[in-house]
Amino acid sequence: MGLWNLSRTQFHSCLSAEEGKALIKEGYRKGIRLFDAAYSYGDAESILAGAMRDIRKDDWGIISKVMPLPSARRKAETTLKRIRRDYIDILLLHWPSEDESLFSSLHLLETLKAEGKALSIGVSNFPLPLLRQAISDFDITFHERPLSLIWTRDWPEEQKLGLKTLAYAPLGMGLLSGKYRSIDDIKDSRRKLSALSTPLFGELLRAIGYNAAIALSWVYAEKPFGVVSGYSCKEELGILDRITSLSENERTELRDLADAITSAESSDNIFSHNWRGNACTTG
Repeated sequence: MGLWNLSRTQFHSCLSAEEGKALIKEGYRKGIRLFDAAYSYGDAESILAGAMRDIRKDDWGIISKVMPLPSARRKAETTLKRIRRDYIDILLLHWPSEDESLFSSLHLLETLKAEGKALSIGVSNFPLPLLRQAISDFDITFHERPLSLIWTRDWPEEQKLGLKTLAYAPLGMGLLSGKYRSIDDIKDSRRKLSALSTPLFGELLRAIGYNAAIALSWVYAEKPFGVVSGYSCKEELGILDRITSLSENERTELRDLADAITSAESSDNIFSHNWRGNACTTG
């Protein structure tokens, strides 16, 4: 379960602490045991720990993320205080940076792992060239990245790297939730996502029958290590009961549409950030 909805961003309304707790508890009852957060998600990590204390459960894990130096260690240790634990299950570098702090930060993550403060480490939102460079120089296990029917950038190549991919935004920032019939129905800042600049978006919506479960089932069929889904209310968790098997023809048709939509965007990720050419060397 992704806990981004417990933070304030331009893409959604922030859930209250009580709403967040109720959602986490329901997710736990549905079998979810791994929760995705970040230092920058504000109170999300504390709300998660509070929810688990309320139901007196300790068999859960957390993915957390920190930005590169100079404050990465402080932020990781703040996360430990928030969750009231001695370790973070999976600690990721949240975004790449454009300077040498990137590699210093990855060295720090290795140090935190050696200290027992992180069981596994990795990166998030890295473009493929920088990802290849990172795994050649550092002992990272995970990569967290968007993957959906509106974003497949470099996915086939990434699958060859041997990393454990955590696929977030599997419903394309909610755009494949079944609530929309066309881009004209999107009234918030998601309209600015360049992945929607192609008329193929409408074709994709029709291909999945405006059915979020089909879009989510496609991501599961791609077999990343994990799928990080966000929810805005307990009722939305019902989608987990509707995941279905797709035929090879269905998967191929949807993949072709997804690749065409993605190729219409020149940036490195769904948010239109572009890090190509900014990878530095370890020296």
